[in-house]
Amino acid sequence: MSNKIRNFLNLLRVRQYYKNTMIFVGIFFSERLLETDLYFNLLIGFILLCLSSSFNYIINDIRDVENDRKHPEKIKKKPLASGDISITFAVLLLIIIAGIVISSLIFLIRNLGFVFMIISIIITGQLYNHLFKYYAFIDILILSTGYLWRALAGCAIIEEYVSAWLFLAIFELAMFLSIAKRKGDLNILGKDEAIGHKKIYDQYSLKLLDQFHIIIAGSLFMTYSLYLLINFSLINLNSTETPNANFHEYISIFTIPISLYIIMRYMYLTSTKPEIARNTEKAFMDKGIIIASAFLFVILLFSFYFDVFLDFFKK
Repeated sequence: MSNKIRNFLNLLRVRQYYKNTMIFVGIFFSERLLETDLYFNLLIGFILLCLSSSFNYIINDIRDVENDRKHPEKIKKKPLASGDISITFAVLLLIIIAGIVISSLIFLIRNLGFVFMIISIIITGQLYNHLFKYYAFIDILILSTGYLWRALAGCAIIEEYVSAWLFLAIFELAMFLSIAKRKGDLNILGKDEAIGHKKIYDQYSLKLLDQFHIIIAGSLFMTYSLYLLINFSLINLNSTETPNANFHEYISIFTIPISLYIIMRYMYLTSTKPEIARNTEKAFMDKGIIIASAFLFVILLFSFYFDVFLDFFKK
C-alpha cells in the first residue's frame, strides 16, 4: 500500500507543490494578511494550482514514457516509465483533475483573472515540454514564467495590485533556481549523461551556467532591494505623518543583508552539494536558510503590519 501511495504522489509530483505557495505573495505584500474572508478562495486557488501543475506533469510523463524507460535514473523516479502505474490510470486521473479544476472555476472561484492564470500555467507548461525545452536559454525563461503566473494568480483572486518590482524579483528568483538545477545536473551526471537526460545540455557548460548564476544572483538582490526602497519612498511621499512615525517601515531594510545571505548560502549549497540544486525542496531543510528565512519573514511582517496589528489590538 505504501508503494502505491508513493507512486501516486510521484505521478502528481507533490514534491513540486511548494512552487504554488507563490499564490500567497500578493496577500502578504498588499498588507491584507488579516482579511480572513480572502483565505477560502486563496486556499481553493492553491489547490487548483497544484492540480494544474499535476495535470502538466502527467501529460508530460505520458508523452515521454518511452524515452523515460530507456533512462536508468528516470525509470526509477517515474511510475509510468517503471510500469508501477498504467497509462490508462494516468489518463483517467487527467480527466478527473480537469473536471475538478473546471467545475471549481465555474462554481467556486468565478474570477476571470485567475482563470487566465490557470490557462497560462497549462499552456506554458505544454509549450515548454513540446517546444521550448529544446532551445537553450529560452527554456530557463519559459520555466521561470510559471512562478510569475502563480504569484499573479493570487493577486487576481484578491483583486489587488502589487509592485512590478516584486514580480520581477519573483521571476529572477525562478531563474536563479532553474540555473542552479542545470548546474546540479551537469555536476552530478557529467556532460555526456546530462545530454542523455536532456538534449539541451549539449549547449550548456558549467562555466557558462556559473556566469549566468552570478548575473541573476546580483540582479535578484538589487531588484529586491530596490523594491523595498521604492515601496517605502512612495509610502512616505503619500504620508502626512512625520518620518519618525514611520520608523517601523524602515526596519524592512534589515532584510536586505539577510536576503543576500540566503542567496550566498544557496549558491554555496548548490556548489558543494549539487543534489540540492536538483531537488530545491532539500534547501528548505538547511539550518542556515531556515533561520535566515525566519528572520526575514518576521522583520517583513513587523514592517508591513505594525499599523495593522496596532489597530487590531486597539479594537
